[in-house]
Amino acid sequence: MKKNETLRFELLKQLLYAKAGTTTQQMMDSFNISSKTFYRYKKQLVDDLDTVFIHGQVTIKKRKLFYIVELAPSLTFSYVLDSMRLYYIRISQKFSILEALLKRHYISVEALAQDLNLSPSHVYSNLTFLNKLLRPFDLTISFSPSIYKTNFQGAELNIRALGFVLFWNVYKGVEWPFEKTPSSYQTLPLAVNDQRLSPSQQTRLRYFQNVTYWRALYRKKSLTLSQEFKDYLVYFETVAPTKLFSSLENVDLEQVNEKDEAYFFGFLSRFLIANIDSVEERQVITQSLAQSKLPLAELTTCTLDKLLAKYKVRLSSDSYLENYYLLIICLIYIRFIGINFRKFLVDDTTVSKANWFSSDESSYRSFVKETLGKEPLLRKHMNAGLVSFMAKFFNSILKSGEREAKLLIFIQHSNNHFIYDFVKNNLLTIFGDSTLEFTFDVDDADVIISDAFEGEDSNERTFHFEHSHDQISWRELILFISGKIYALHNA
Repeated sequence: MKKNETLRFELLKQLLYAKAGTTTQQMMDSFNISSKTFYRYKKQLVDDLDTVFIHGQVTIKKRKLFYIVELAPSLTFSYVLDSMRLYYIRISQKFSILEALLKRHYISVEALAQDLNLSPSHVYSNLTFLNKLLRPFDLTISFSPSIYKTNFQGAELNIRALGFVLFWNVYKGVEWPFEKTPSSYQTLPLAVNDQRLSPSQQTRLRYFQNVTYWRALYRKKSLTLSQEFKDYLVYFETVAPTKLFSSLENVDLEQVNEKDEAYFFGFLSRFLIANIDSVEERQVITQSLAQSKLPLAELTTCTLDKLLAKYKVRLSSDSYLENYYLLIICLIYIRFIGINFRKFLVDDTTVSKANWFSSDESSYRSFVKETLGKEPLLRKHMNAGLVSFMAKFFNSILKSGEREAKLLIFIQHSNNHFIYDFVKNNLLTIFGDSTLEFTFDVDDADVIISDAFEGEDSNERTFHFEHSHDQISWRELILFISGKIYALHNA
């Protein structure tokens, strides 16, 4: 997106998320803009909404001091956001050029400019930016009347990865972007078992299938994997095979490397989409790989064990297998694909940056550099983006172990003898027994819930709970305990 469109989109998000509404001053503070600028952007946003949706379906209204967004009953937040995001991206010249180059082959910049109704100078300027954007994919854009059948120069594997990442992250299922492929491809059976997959997962896989069909069948660009890569992928495909071409009829597959295509499709889908394999499939795959003696399999075991030992975290046997499965997929990706596409997804003009990461971020980064950065198998494939990615992933592994840490709660109420069980059972209904544990020793407790002084020396861990059946008191108690749980797991 352009800078102005990005700000209008962020403005829309803030309005949607603020269910009670938001004031002009709050918007000015959030985006560091003047009131005049806010009103200008708001007016432009209203015009944008009327362009994308039927008039009146999405409206911005002011009630007293607060602006709110009202949606027609048929619309959801997610659909409105994805639709507006697509609208803003599609009016970008950069995206129009990139999409055109993926779908067609142009012999010159002038031909591309004429097709998109742009001036050659604008196209040249945007191509400079796009070539920079494509560096993580190790791709460049070139033009020739005869030598190339594609304007993308680089490994076919990288072009496929670009297609997988680009089309989904732009279109998000709002539209079907493959107008040149048969319409029947929208409803073909999926290449992987789709019984447990959500609608968005299924749509994403259909996008991936169409990128594959377009490159392999229409552009005649073959994909060949190294035997070393396939030595790992066979363990996934043996348990949960990818049926990529089985549903196609009257299609010439003579020049298609069906096995390599299916293996690559299955693996990259697993890397980009969570839970492609069932829990049972993941366990079988993991156990087989762990016993395979393959270098990355042994490195996975070594790295996971080092991580748990360093940070003194224990995993259950099931959690260990689950995290082994996720980790070996990461290591295989780094070793054989290694594209850091974060900058391709993150808009650096966005006002606020996500800071969900732990305070131990620098420690995790150091661990990644010491273990994976110095590992001969991965050393030359690691870069700053992948170090950051793996640090976040290791943080996630350690959090899965910390879930076993429970908040210890003491409950006492002088009103009658049954309030203890009433409060305890309500809390278990809300938070579950995997999060809370109860004690009769007030000195051991992380949280004291009582209607009387319990000898505590501060308010830090005490919630004065006088009215056990009061809704406001319960709401405050739930917020208090939620904060304690968050602190327990994010200390």
